[in-house]
Amino acid sequence: MQIEASDILFVINPNSGSQKPDAIIKQLKSNGHKIDYVLTQSLEEFNELWAERVDNYKVVVICGGDGSVNCTLKHLVAKENIILAVLPNGSGNGFARELGFTSNVENLISKMLRGEVRKVDITEINDDYSINVAGLGFDSYVASLFDGSKFRGLKKYIYCTIKGLFSYKPISVELFLGQVKVTGDFWGVYLANTRQFGNNAIIAPEAKYDDGLLEVVLMKKYPLILAPIVVYKMFTGKFKNSKYMTYIRASELLIKSNSKTYHVDGEPRLMTEDLKVSLKKQQIKLIKMD
Repeated sequence: MQIEASDILFVINPNSGSQKPDAIIKQLKSNGHKIDYVLTQSLEEFNELWAERVDNYKVVVICGGDGSVNCTLKHLVAKENIILAVLPNGSGNGFARELGFTSNVENLISKMLRGEVRKVDITEINDDYSINVAGLGFDSYVASLFDGSKFRGLKKYIYCTIKGLFSYKPISVELFLGQVKVTGDFWGVYLANTRQFGNNAIIAPEAKYDDGLLEVVLMKKYPLILAPIVVYKMFTGKFKNSKYMTYIRASELLIKSNSKTYHVDGEPRLMTEDLKVSLKKQQIKLIKMD
């Protein structure tokens, strides 16, 4: 696909990440190409941008984290011709890490101008979407703690995780996968379109973002004394061999649970009804980085 500099729009979330907007803008102005950019100060401004300006471009670059990417999904579903790219600038950047995006603006621009595009799957959960990892249980509990904090970053996320270990209780879950029903009390249920939560914390080592299947991960409660081993296995991608983990591949399922919350790509949601989950194969166009 032919992509010119004038076809690209950078959308910068000034409230996300450690790389400040001025630094991103400076790199854009010094790269030798005239590329448009806009700062969105609120979700309302972000949605207005998609309604009023985005159709003038071929590629929209989201400068932010997994939450910023998640806010984009409903717009990408509605505007199938728009291609997504990511300049990772969030707390975990799980999706960007999995797809090879880095914080190097010059490299990203060169890849966009090359014009190679891939398609990736997206998960529909009731009237919401997830492109990375969604779930309920412990990780949604930690996401709620993290979302309520004034501070961001990996250290704060680790703090919220440790705090959650001492206060969280397992949830009761019923999963319906066609004619198969799975029930039990679980530490967490994770719907993985890619392998990791973020920060290279890998929950589903064999998940693939374009194969039309979710890795449904059921995690049993484990003794607290094993927490260091669990963390080690997560960051080394060895969860698959744990007796506390069950992996099921599915494209559709229904989840009933007493959990009060769930999350989509780290963004907490209140669970007020059963979760109807379906995977939409290769729904989103994305700049290819490798």
